[in-house]
Amino acid sequence: MTKVPWRTKGQNQSNVFIATYPGQCTSVDQFQSSQAGFVAQLKGKLTTRRYYYGTIFVDHFSRLRYVHFMTAQTSAKTLQAKQAYEKFASERGVRIKHYHCDNGRFADNAFKQHAEQQQQTLTFCGVNAHFQNGIAERAIRDLTESARKQLLHAKARWPKCIHLVLWPYAMRCALHIYNTAPVLQDGTSSKTLPKWSPRARLGVNLGPSPHHARNVNLVLNIDTGLCSPQFHCRYDDFFETIDLNKPDTMTSASWQILAGLERPDQLPSVEQLLRPRQNVPIPRNDVTGNQQADDLMVVPEEFSVIDFDTADATDVQELPDVTIQDSAAVPQQVMPTQAEGVTLPISAGTRSRGCPRKLSRAMQESISQREFYGHKGMHYMAAEAVCDYAQFHDDHLALQDCMCHPSAFHAEMMGDIMHLHQALKQPDVPQFIQAVIREINGHIKNDHWRLIRREDVPRGHKVTPSVWAMRRKRNLVTNEIKSHKARLNLHGGKQVYGVNYYDTYAPVVTWFAIRLMIILAIVTNRVLRQIDFVMAYTQAPIETDLYMEIPYGIETTTGNTRDYVLQLLANIYGQKQAGRVWNQFLVQKLESIGFTQSRIDECVFYREDVVFIVYVDDGIFLGQSDDQLTGIIKELTAIGLEVEDQGHPADYVGLNIKRLPDGSYAFSQKMLIDAIIADIGLTPNDYTKPVPAKCTQRLHAFLDSPPFNQEWNYRSVVGKLNYLAQTSRPDILYATHMAAKYASNPRKEHGEAIMYIVRYLIKTRNLGLHFKPDSSEGFYCYADADFSGEWNRDFAETDPSTAKSRSGWFILYANCPVIWCSKLQSQVALSTTEAEYIALSQALRDVIPVMSLLSEMRERKFNVISEQPRIYCKAFEDNSGALELARLPKLRPRTKHINVCYHHFREHVRKGLIKIYPIDMQDQVADVLTKPLPQNSFCHHRVTMCGC
Repeated sequence: MTKVPWRTKGQNQSNVFIATYPGQCTSVDQFQSSQAGFVAQLKGKLTTRRYYYGTIFVDHFSRLRYVHFMTAQTSAKTLQAKQAYEKFASERGVRIKHYHCDNGRFADNAFKQHAEQQQQTLTFCGVNAHFQNGIAERAIRDLTESARKQLLHAKARWPKCIHLVLWPYAMRCALHIYNTAPVLQDGTSSKTLPKWSPRARLGVNLGPSPHHARNVNLVLNIDTGLCSPQFHCRYDDFFETIDLNKPDTMTSASWQILAGLERPDQLPSVEQLLRPRQNVPIPRNDVTGNQQADDLMVVPEEFSVIDFDTADATDVQELPDVTIQDSAAVPQQVMPTQAEGVTLPISAGTRSRGCPRKLSRAMQESISQREFYGHKGMHYMAAEAVCDYAQFHDDHLALQDCMCHPSAFHAEMMGDIMHLHQALKQPDVPQFIQAVIREINGHIKNDHWRLIRREDVPRGHKVTPSVWAMRRKRNLVTNEIKSHKARLNLHGGKQVYGVNYYDTYAPVVTWFAIRLMIILAIVTNRVLRQIDFVMAYTQAPIETDLYMEIPYGIETTTGNTRDYVLQLLANIYGQKQAGRVWNQFLVQKLESIGFTQSRIDECVFYREDVVFIVYVDDGIFLGQSDDQLTGIIKELTAIGLEVEDQGHPADYVGLNIKRLPDGSYAFSQKMLIDAIIADIGLTPNDYTKPVPAKCTQRLHAFLDSPPFNQEWNYRSVVGKLNYLAQTSRPDILYATHMAAKYASNPRKEHGEAIMYIVRYLIKTRNLGLHFKPDSSEGFYCYADADFSGEWNRDFAETDPSTAKSRSGWFILYANCPVIWCSKLQSQVALSTTEAEYIALSQALRDVIPVMSLLSEMRERKFNVISEQPRIYCKAFEDNSGALELARLPKLRPRTKHINVCYHHFREHVRKGLIKIYPIDMQDQVADVLTKPLPQNSFCHHRVTMCGC
């Protein structure tokens, strides 16, 4: 009889996948302690609740450990531990995707349902196969032993005060050391501990505070038993300040009696300390609030001025900035190493008959993971170790929206927006100080608040913190600093819906509408004037009763500053509803002097032959003469509005507008281009490029390349390029968008891409918008899409942006370019037809509101250039599927999934207001905005866009 071999015997069994980025796989387990654990509290009567359990989480990639203590081992408590861990990870830019756990509470329906809701997967160990969760088990053992050593050392040095009930904080301290302490290759610490100088007050260090900065520790008061975060501390790890012969150290600590613990002669034995099955929570290192600082600054009567020059900027409590560091800066733990070049044999031992044992699957998995991690275990489950493509993709989509507002985007890229503590460290701090003084005096001059005692605040009303926002304002052409602004804000994040705010919506006009008005004024020989409402929001009254803490920088002369608060009387900046309240107030004021609000756009107002556009706290008038607009500005002042005349908007945006003899117009920004060239360190005589981007290379993260290390400021140059592209150079918009996408972590290749754009600008320095108005034409819209153009096989599995298509559209009105845009689509298109249709829909979203606005203006007898009886649009599309889908309301199996929001323009097509025409790919102007093109095609389309 022939023996049939086992089907699986001798075959290599597959190993469990190895995590390649943080959050991909997390081991989780629970442990129990027979010794009760003390629950620390900040104030009040000490609680009798105790910790008995804990849940530990270990990230497979970074090996970071997180522990959450529990008073009971229930499904609800376990779910709370899971949510706390996921919040901790989310704050550091990591999303948890998979859990590997024992059965127990993790097999409960509550845990599994929550994981399913979060789109997370679960795997479980076999019955009594705890070795399959060895990563978590080992973490429990390591932290338990470390905590036991710390607690026994402290108890031996200070037996009358240290109680075994403090074991949770010993474990927390051990966990903090594991996750943060840098260790060198030889196993020694990279820094020596500072010398300790005795202090009068003694306390027990319970480790870092989970809700404050990493240099703030929890300290147990040995007299009251209360725990509070302390910053100005020095630590005595060797208990050199405790003399056991002194009476004060021999006396029993009163906190043990207040907490209801056992008397000193009834303390449990050391053996009863811990019986681990898992771990303790990792303390948070970020700050959730701002520490109270000594007050400073100005004002008459009730307030006094303190000179900032004598104040130490370091006394200001810094706000936490969650940053992504280089992986080289992340402290790492070094594991014991073997001799170089020596490979240790891996064996599972031998059977009783001398035959070698075959490695089990669990042992193979353990060995493969050990080989992957090597001799080093990486800490910090954050994006500094590996790029989190999903979060990076979301940030890019948000960045696209910011780039549509070039002035604000430029300021952000320049680093000109900051908090007060950051401004006090800048070289131009005297100018910021004067700005703060002007802001405070402006509020006091206009009676925007009233000083009241804290006990006079009505019951049920919370006192809201205040926040300083500082900003440099620059000349957008020369990049010189024009002024410094300080804005005092109420902390809107602390407001409560239904108590001190309700509706928050406030309309805002688009950058495209402003550009259209400038073109209308120039072509029809009308006058433009821009105004600024000084401290605009505060000109409106307060909507609800609000009370604000006295901001940093102010000291009262009537008593202790901390005993007083500010009752707000005006619509202070920072409130959730501040924009809406100001808009309603302005509408009432404008209507009182004869203006009528547009039915189409809430930010547009008419009065006879004058048009007024509001943009938050700025406004643009379009009228027949300067005298007419000057008179209206005087009327605004007469009704109580404080305004500042800023001249022609073209001067504000840095445009050079020239009318040529043939009746055409040229818009250019030569000074801004020269400033960009100088920032890079090039000259107009350097060699040039014929196109702004290489058509043979698509930019991506280039994580394996060296970081960008040029002398020029990458973010500053990107901000200027975006301003130039949005204002007068649509031909560089796509290349600028791709460079801006990686501004948070630029690499060598990204710097080279910027240089490529600038060399193209050198060649086309005199180029801008050049057009000749044609009153016989209406809107022309060119829309195109690059279907999944950024796909890359190397990281397509992890980077969502590789599956997205890019939309581009270019819109002319009366042969004048008014709108151009290049954007990554927010949803995944499943075909070229869908990608092209989405691009067409996005483009018409910009066209339709402006068409309706111009129709309304024509009804009011305004000259809108076009002589056509109706404002219409011709849309050009080079994809036959998108053309058919736009013309016919027929849904097919491959197109019915397209969201209804992308069919919004069909009614306009039916009425003939929008006509969609096919266009040859060689004539599709929007192709420039979706992908890098070769020189011949690019120059051909540039003639249509820029006129040359």
